[in-house]
Amino acid sequence: MELEGEVAVLAAMAAPAVLLLGNAMLILSTNQRLQNILERVRETELTMVGQDAAPEISDLELLNELLLTHARRARYAHRALLSFYTSTGLFMLMVVLIGLTGLGLRAVDAALFAAFGGCVLFVVGAVLLVRETWLGIGALDRRFENIMEVCRRLADRRS
Repeated sequence: MELEGEVAVLAAMAAPAVLLLGNAMLILSTNQRLQNILERVRETELTMVGQDAAPEISDLELLNELLLTHARRARYAHRALLSFYTSTGLFMLMVVLIGLTGLGLRAVDAALFAAFGGCVLFVVGAVLLVRETWLGIGALDRRFENIMEVCRRLADRRS
């Protein structure tokens, strides 16, 4: 019987650590994604400003579409961050409640509720990141199509 108690203690210690580590990694990668989106917005803005200088190189309609896509991507990434931060808070609450249970207080149900809520928000954040990734793939495809079109036009001029 003692072994079961020790395994339960180890599980109670390991589960929050693994969940918090996973959350931390997703928070870091989501912050990096947001920085990349911001960089793309700046690049698009500079291209729009330079539109008068080189109208044959950039398509203003495409640039507007890309800016809207970047705004949507940023909103998804921000919502994912909010989910991950809230999830982290719930996992930390779970750790505290597990500690209180170890002190003899009855907090097991609350700890399980916090763990469940944290896991749900973790999944929500992951789904939001998947959606943001699909938007990014679409924007990248549109950029490549535009670049290929510009290359075709330049090649036609040379011939």
